[in-house]
Amino acid sequence: MPGIVWPAVPVGQDAATLALLAQLEMSQWWSPEVLLHRQLEQATELLRFSARTVPFYRDRLAALAEGTGALTMDDWRSIPILHRAEVQEAGDALATQRPIKGHGAWHDVTTSGSTGEPVVVQWNAVTHQFHTAITLRDHIWHRRNFSAKVGLARRQSEKTLDAMKAGKSARWATSYRSGPMVFFELADSVDDALNWMAKEEPDYLITYPGYLRAMIQQSERSGIKPSRLREVMTFGGIVPDDLRTLSATRWGAKLVDMYSTQEVGIMALECPNHEHLHVQSESVLLEVLDEKGDPCAPGEVGRIIATPLHNFATPLIRYFVGDYAEVGHPCDSGRGLPVLRKIYGRARNMMTLPNGEKIWVAVNDSGFYAIEPLRQFQIVQAADLTVKLKLVVDRPLTPEEEAVARNAVRSATGYDFDVQLDYVDAMPSVLGGKLEDVVSEVVD
Repeated sequence: MPGIVWPAVPVGQDAATLALLAQLEMSQWWSPEVLLHRQLEQATELLRFSARTVPFYRDRLAALAEGTGALTMDDWRSIPILHRAEVQEAGDALATQRPIKGHGAWHDVTTSGSTGEPVVVQWNAVTHQFHTAITLRDHIWHRRNFSAKVGLARRQSEKTLDAMKAGKSARWATSYRSGPMVFFELADSVDDALNWMAKEEPDYLITYPGYLRAMIQQSERSGIKPSRLREVMTFGGIVPDDLRTLSATRWGAKLVDMYSTQEVGIMALECPNHEHLHVQSESVLLEVLDEKGDPCAPGEVGRIIATPLHNFATPLIRYFVGDYAEVGHPCDSGRGLPVLRKIYGRARNMMTLPNGEKIWVAVNDSGFYAIEPLRQFQIVQAADLTVKLKLVVDRPLTPEEEAVARNAVRSATGYDFDVQLDYVDAMPSVLGGKLEDVVSEVVD
């Protein structure tokens, strides 16, 4: 508000964001039972709106929409799971025909399509409001210094690229005064990224886990290291256990992860007290289900089924995002928000043994990291179960180094695969700038 220097009186969108954040500060301490009750109240509102105004849902939700009270969890689990292929096929039929006036204008959000199945959904002002508030919660949980400088290394939008060319930066803590955010476009080389880091000297770095690993590895070879970096915030990929250690020991920077997708938004934030993730129950109803469709217990791994609770533009009701996660035990911090102990990624990041068993591959970097000229790698399993290790190197590997690379694959999979080596100049183009350590082409 003009003329008010201190204490600040926020107005407009900043006021709305801070009002929402104040509620989140309270609700995180509610019991799981209270959180679920409020989620179902909001989910009921979303379901009835969708049945009335979204063509795709009219028949799908008609029976449940006729009631008057809030849905029970049994009611909710009777709704068919929504798959990515259905979202693609539905197209505009999945968007509301009667937008809520107060929710603001919408725009398209397109997923990266890393599965080969990109989808388009709509976000509006309300969807962004929740995204902003959850992002601020993350900053506050991890006690980030809002006056610090942030570097964002990712595939940038055209708008951001134009701002980069003009030498502009942006504030990174919405609704607060904050230091600048500077940008790096991942279309450039890893060496360029390190030079950018050395020039900009950010206090915080935001990037993909796979790209962080590539930067650290090249940093070891070139000797170029960030000197002010205190924390790396990762998103959009799986964080192997060793990557946290690499970031801490090689760069002296703590790694903090979040779990999100473009179509759903932020679904879980890393706990400020532990490395597990807290589901953001105020904005998403997230289920982890086993093969029978039953809820997973702590220690079990299942499919992630997500429902963004406030997207009335393109409702995604019980949407299988394609990822798997392990359910965790309740957190000793006192937060009632559900715990995900680990995100395992997509089915395409699993490998298949000759007996048909599916395995998650723990790519421990120690075996690969010992190969001095290795820049990047990717394990690819073909449809016939053969395994190829793609390598980007400074020079061809010696026979001894090739043996180390093959053994690293076998160690990661726990199986004596016949590993073929494939030297490439660069990894295949990955939409969104993400690099997956493991890709399976096996079709069930």
